[in-house]
Amino acid sequence: MIFENTGFYFREALLSFRRSTLMSMAAILSTTTILLIVGIFLLISVNLNLFLENLESQLEIVVYLEDDISQAEINNLKSNITSIDETKEVKFVSKEEAYQNLLKNLGEQKDILSAIEKNPLPASFEIQVKDPKMIEQIANQITKFKKVEEVEYGRETAERLLNFTYIFRIAGMLVLFLLVFASILIISNIIKITVYARRNEIEIMSLVGATAWFVKWPFIIEGFLQGFISSVLSTIILYNFYFFAVNKVHQAIPFLPLVVDNVDLLPMGIAIVLLGSFVGILGSMFSVGKYLNV
Repeated sequence: MIFENTGFYFREALLSFRRSTLMSMAAILSTTTILLIVGIFLLISVNLNLFLENLESQLEIVVYLEDDISQAEINNLKSNITSIDETKEVKFVSKEEAYQNLLKNLGEQKDILSAIEKNPLPASFEIQVKDPKMIEQIANQITKFKKVEEVEYGRETAERLLNFTYIFRIAGMLVLFLLVFASILIISNIIKITVYARRNEIEIMSLVGATAWFVKWPFIIEGFLQGFISSVLSTIILYNFYFFAVNKVHQAIPFLPLVVDNVDLLPMGIAIVLLGSFVGILGSMFSVGKYLNV
């Protein structure tokens, strides 16, 4: 029955658009504005999350080796470290490389090392891990290996950074949930206003024998179209504004990591379109149902 009347429902929905153009445009513009706010917060969250991931990726373990270690023992130790599942990259730094790096870091003050006859720096391994949360566990495991003099990973710094990123992500999810929930309430109320303007039409159709779903479907389709159009408009505006802003930011701060791949942004665009369409459908269903139950 529903499919048989699909054409009628769509015609009625489009006719309703034309009959109440001003009200429909007001609903679309209001909904677009709200979805823009949600989208801006999503863009900020995505980029802050990328920034935090970048910070976490810079956490590394430095393994200082004993001076009397042989090349065979170095190779064996590297193999043991690489075999740990959570290690991503293992780089060996010889005593000479460590000394040259120190000279480079000292710059014009490198003369302070001229009095030192023997290189005092140990050889080491610089280790990057797949999951920063596992850095302490991996460090403790490496400490037990032979010919390892000391393991350093900035324990306090790592713990503070991981705690901060965890709290930020939880807070971000909570704010996003509240923002989406508020958006659903606001958009639903906007749709209720448009339905309220036609409450007499709904009650008359109900009185002459039209079934509840026969009355609801044109409004549901109309709500869907309003939500869909609003979400598409907001997505187009967001994408254009975002890439304009990204270009300006990159000109000012070229090293700042930002999401610029369309593939990474596509899920966000789809989420906004689905949210707008879904809220439009739900808002219409509940609003019309209120007057059918009178």
